[in-house]
Amino acid sequence: MNSREKDLLVGAAAGAAAGAAAVLVAQKLVELWRKPSLVKVTYFQMAGRAGAVRAALKRAKIPYVNEFVTRDQVQAMRPSLPFGQVPVFELLKGARGRGAERGRVLSQSVAFLRYAGKFSSLYPASPYEALKVDEALDGVSDGMLCVVDSLREKDMAKKLQMRKELIAPEGNLRKFFASMQRLMASNGGAYLCGADLTIADLAMYTMTAAVRDKFLDGVPPEFLDDFPLLANLHMKLASMKELWEMDY
Repeated sequence: MNSREKDLLVGAAAGAAAGAAAVLVAQKLVELWRKPSLVKVTYFQMAGRAGAVRAALKRAKIPYVNEFVTRDQVQAMRPSLPFGQVPVFELLKGARGRGAERGRVLSQSVAFLRYAGKFSSLYPASPYEALKVDEALDGVSDGMLCVVDSLREKDMAKKLQMRKELIAPEGNLRKFFASMQRLMASNGGAYLCGADLTIADLAMYTMTAAVRDKFLDGVPPEFLDDFPLLANLHMKLASMKELWEMDY
């Protein structure tokens, strides 16, 4: 290869690099253009299924307002809700771009969690890495289903018996935590899906916090100590106080 050919090759490589950089800049500008500037979160006055979404919005520096509702209010609202349940989310400002509709009420907390995560690098661009996050998110959703019946039970004696069964050696809640710990270990053990914080960690924190903060009557806080990786993850997330501070 002569010197002229080398110069042409170097020039082509430089042009390609500049082109790639320009594409990245353009993608970032489009992302910022489409980023909502205000979101309304309608849910109960608790973390629950909206806690991780609120944390993801904070991480993305997207302002939001809470509309706290009671169960009686939700009952009256059901006909107007997309899936007859809360939380629901409304893009009040921003979110410009094709397909974005300000004022539209959107449902499904995990779907909105992914949406918010895309504005803060908490949801990976890589299809495979995103698959790992989705796997963990679906796992957390399964875990939440474990406790639904006991949450709805009004008789305290029955509730406590249900919780006792959930954390027994073959209980579904214990099996869920064991499964999530194995998943975390297989991904390297730093965070749930690998070396970086993702929305899956925010979702898992709602479960670990429910145990540590004694939200689940009959499930002792030390139950989490049986799963050291998850206990360590909980401490990491709990230290990010700016994500969780909320007047409930």
